[in-house]
Amino acid sequence: MRILLTEDNLTLSNLIKTRLGKFHAIDVANNLKNASYFLDTKTYDLLILDLVLPDGNGCDICVYLKENKIILPILFLTAELDLAKKVHCLQSGDDYLAKPFNILELEARIKVLLRKISNKELQKLKKSGLEIDSLSHQAYLDNKEIELNRKEFLLLELFLKYPTQIFSKALLAEKVWQEENVLFGNAIETTIANLRRKIGKNLIKTVKGVGYILKSN
Repeated sequence: MRILLTEDNLTLSNLIKTRLGKFHAIDVANNLKNASYFLDTKTYDLLILDLVLPDGNGCDICVYLKENKIILPILFLTAELDLAKKVHCLQSGDDYLAKPFNILELEARIKVLLRKISNKELQKLKKSGLEIDSLSHQAYLDNKEIELNRKEFLLLELFLKYPTQIFSKALLAEKVWQEENVLFGNAIETTIANLRRKIGKNLIKTVKGVGYILKSN
């Protein structure tokens, strides 16, 4: 899983990154501006978000996510303990953890959230006549099953999960191939061409100089 940690306390952020980095890819932002940059350039499976940051309130990120149609589970870190703040956190995100906290509790809460994410990913994804079942790895076009290899399926799954996002080649290399060397060959272009041939050449749109996006209805 790729996690974005937004926390301005250097000691705490280093501790969290060291512990979680054993099992997950962690990026750290120490303010809202840096967090927005990461969210613009990468995709994440979870956001750990401090409510109080040097350049604003962590909840401003929730507005940013909504405006940019980014669906992302959020675990808030907060020193606020009053009921109103707790309710606000749960309405804006998925969970919260009050400071100071034990790192073991943070790990436990993350495991629960990621388990929920995994369960959601088992649900079927649908758009533009396309449908996939992430559990069975089956894909359908207009209710007819289509045969996809692993990379083709992962690409289609990514496009369906984030239908409004433009994916650069670098981002596809990271999320699907999980290696940068693929950027120096034509594997990405070839896989997309093969996927287009199977689902319809017009469903995946090329944004010149930027990347690829699933065509909107």
